[in-house]
Amino acid sequence: MWKQISVLGLWVATVAGSSGPSWSQEKAADEQARKFAFDSSDALAGWTVTGDVAVDATKGRQGKGGALKVGPGGKALLRLRERDESGKVDVWVYDDGTTPEDVKAHRVGPRWGLVQDDGKVLAVGVLYANYLGGNEGYTATACDGKSWHDQLFWLGVRRTPAGWHKWTFDFDAEAGLAVFHNDKEVTAVDSRKAGLKGFSAIAFWGDGVVGSDSGKGKEQTVWLDDLSITLGGPVMVPAEVEADPYDKKAIAAETSTSRPAIVYTKKDAPATPKLDELPLQQSISQHGITWTFREPARIGRFINGDWYVVGPVTITAIEPKPLYGDEIPRRELDHLDKERRPEHRVRNGLMVNPPAEMKVAYDSGVRNWFDPSLIQRPPVTIKPGDSLVSTISMPKNLVLAAQLRNKIERGFDDSSPIRTAAVLTCVGGPQPPDAFRPAFCDRRQRIYLARDLKRELLPTAAATKSMPNVRRYVRFTERPWVGTCFFGFEEPVENMPQYGLEYGRVVGISALLLCTNLTPQQKEPLLVNYVQVGIDIGGMVRSGHPGWTGWGGHGSGRKLPIVFAGLMLGDEELANVNRSFPKASFGEDEQTAYGECWTGAKVVFAGHSGIDAASGAGRSRNSGWGPYEHLQPSEWKEGQNTSEAYRRCCTSVGWVAQALALRLMHAEKAWGHDPFFDYVDRWMHENDAAFVKTIKEVTGKDHDKDWARQGQAWDTFVNEMWAKHRPTLEASTDGWKQKHNDDDYRTAIEKSQ
Repeated sequence: MWKQISVLGLWVATVAGSSGPSWSQEKAADEQARKFAFDSSDALAGWTVTGDVAVDATKGRQGKGGALKVGPGGKALLRLRERDESGKVDVWVYDDGTTPEDVKAHRVGPRWGLVQDDGKVLAVGVLYANYLGGNEGYTATACDGKSWHDQLFWLGVRRTPAGWHKWTFDFDAEAGLAVFHNDKEVTAVDSRKAGLKGFSAIAFWGDGVVGSDSGKGKEQTVWLDDLSITLGGPVMVPAEVEADPYDKKAIAAETSTSRPAIVYTKKDAPATPKLDELPLQQSISQHGITWTFREPARIGRFINGDWYVVGPVTITAIEPKPLYGDEIPRRELDHLDKERRPEHRVRNGLMVNPPAEMKVAYDSGVRNWFDPSLIQRPPVTIKPGDSLVSTISMPKNLVLAAQLRNKIERGFDDSSPIRTAAVLTCVGGPQPPDAFRPAFCDRRQRIYLARDLKRELLPTAAATKSMPNVRRYVRFTERPWVGTCFFGFEEPVENMPQYGLEYGRVVGISALLLCTNLTPQQKEPLLVNYVQVGIDIGGMVRSGHPGWTGWGGHGSGRKLPIVFAGLMLGDEELANVNRSFPKASFGEDEQTAYGECWTGAKVVFAGHSGIDAASGAGRSRNSGWGPYEHLQPSEWKEGQNTSEAYRRCCTSVGWVAQALALRLMHAEKAWGHDPFFDYVDRWMHENDAAFVKTIKEVTGKDHDKDWARQGQAWDTFVNEMWAKHRPTLEASTDGWKQKHNDDDYRTAIEKSQ
């Protein structure tokens, strides 16, 4: 039974013998910290307690005074106010390190934290489960106060050494909740995921004794001391906002996707303007970014709409303003920001001449690839040959729909913290109106011209009824794809796809649209954008980028735009990128190979991580993720099962459009990796019904789901185009059944890393 201590409004302050103000006093008093010790039985005035809860006069922190003891099954709750609002709670907790015999059994130990008026809880403490290390460290839980394991945050904070630990719950009115251990923020607790709108009470729960774990010596008691509470006002954390930059309304508002298409040819090549014919401007804007020059400068536009400036020129200001360190509001810091030194934090960042490497400095919320040594600040001077990439960061609480699939939110999972990017190129003089922007990683600044496009290479295959809106794909490709890294950690959400599967789908469908019977004027905006994407990605590889490895679905989609742009521009180096850069990695190539498959096919999926292009070795990554289809499913371990799952969910279904477009263009030789084409034919034609059954029988993995079965692409348009046009092509659809030289695959297995 619950019992209410009858002495109301009496608080024992840290100064012995003094009493603090009651909770009923005016709000002005609430804004000051109230400090409580537990030196006498009067210290529990106003608390609601049950079970083993008492003042222990012998256990005070630093050997002075008493402490509040909360034993197994005990609970102490202190109601602070009628409404859920902001505030800060500091408390010291004594953890003696006691653990049950079975630390992997489902169990709750002592906990302490905030309580909302509706009973929702955010608490930290000791929880046990087979997936937790409750004997080693602390866990936070956000729940209804009953289902303690529903939503957990493993804190990475060790319980050792045994003794007093300081815990702070700082619920800022604007920034939301932050949790600290010994004055160091525990960034694993995400305020919005915790779901509290404020708090009106605090509580301490004793060891939740359950079942056979209730034996003597296995239960834990904790002690609390030096409690300090500061109550704040109403919580004003911004509400979550969802937006889709690619929906019909957003695309209709994009004037650039509907501008008249001019099909330049050598016969009607445009004249290059003279310098004094270019506008003289103090600033220019694109994609929400404005660059302001120290002095008015001559500016022009490339054929895809991107700006150039005749330089050298100094950019004195950029909007949105780049922010650094303490300029970034606390409410905008995500968990990665908080783990970095303040001087390494950045928003709306910029880079002059980004390296063709997996390191960037646009935003300190970028995982893995953020390099603070590359941070730059305005003013910056750019000279002919330079490219400036400016970005707009994702604010917290904004959820953006990505291209074709997925939702992206700053600080969640693998999401990019970058919203959009624009490229400003500095040139030495005026450019022809049909000039493509040089690749932003290309310091040689190669200039290609639209008049040289070999449009005759584009087929005019009849489009099917499900053909998507071409303007949508124009929008998908109109902003620069500046992703030099991997996993989508730094890819601008409003510019480019966020996962390899969608990367492959977007580039495949874009190429397929350009192979249909659309008119040249209908194709031109997409053609220009798509070739520009290929120029940029090709420029990365030319400048030394290692490529995009097979890694589940992540490495797909980069090769096709390079090959396509090379073919259309007559650039043999790009068109034959495998031959030109044999050590560059591309997921589609690394994950397909000729080999004896357990199904009887003669071409295989080479695994989650495929075969390393540089060394020819199977890439296991210590997880068994390399070549596996030569094995019977009965021999598969967890890594091989993972590979099979990725074969079905995240790779093959996104490759079909790419393969069909290349075949329609008769570009198989330029692609330079025949197993890819035969593998896609296998995927679309091999009946896998019996194989799915076998896999389930011997591994327990069930792939008999509509989305996981062979014989289909992800998109209806691709399925229809395949059915209509693949049978009409000269290339056999049975190449996957024919014996091929499989020496490379055998070598990859022998050299498996």
